[in-house]
Amino acid sequence: MSNELEKLKILVVDDQSLVRTLVSQSLQSMGIRAENISQAPDGSTAMRTLDMRMVDLVLCDVEMKPMNGLDLLKELRCGHTMNASNLPFIILSGHADRGNVTVAVQLHADGFVVKPPKPVDVEKAISQALRRTRPEVDPFSYYGVDTGTDYDKKVFRRLFEPRPEDLPDGPNETVTVNSAKPGAVLAEDLFSKSGHLLLPRGASISANQLAVLRNYSDRYGVHQLVVEKVVEATADGDPASEPTG
Repeated sequence: MSNELEKLKILVVDDQSLVRTLVSQSLQSMGIRAENISQAPDGSTAMRTLDMRMVDLVLCDVEMKPMNGLDLLKELRCGHTMNASNLPFIILSGHADRGNVTVAVQLHADGFVVKPPKPVDVEKAISQALRRTRPEVDPFSYYGVDTGTDYDKKVFRRLFEPRPEDLPDGPNETVTVNSAKPGAVLAEDLFSKSGHLLLPRGASISANQLAVLRNYSDRYGVHQLVVEKVVEATADGDPASEPTG
């Protein structure tokens, strides 16, 4: 197991620098190289790290602001980072709140380590997480999990709130899944071939989600997207006019 651990790349997320240091020391005592251990003081910083660096596992605190650990796990599971949406994810927590445990299970967390973390508990949790069967890659199935935070309400739940039908529609275009660009905003609801709502109008689609639609075309049956057309601004700041004739 030590040879296996030596190569692991791990992200440690906690708003207390002492906890991050303790966990990092525990990881190094297990044989993990210091250069393979990244740290983040909150969920937002962790999101940026996961967009810049591929890791094998995340160890993350729950109680952080503005984005807590469950919100980070939901963002990850929904495919909003460059890492795999089914990445192993272990919760660090000072107490096992029943509500948090329920949400963590719904988001397929891979275990809990009680703080202050003991090296033996950290190693056991990592070993078990790496041996677990990974949840199916389905970043569209986690949007309905409610973490109960203001962040979740602002970022996720608002997407599924009823939209006034009289809102003016901007210019849009139909693109293939293969040609769609990450960050494109959907101009129409996106449904699977079975009629299940994958993403609502107004949501932006990530590179990870596009990759899933391409790689699992038989499952989703999505080949085209209707997205908002990006209108480039001219030098004076006004939208460029469409060519005529």
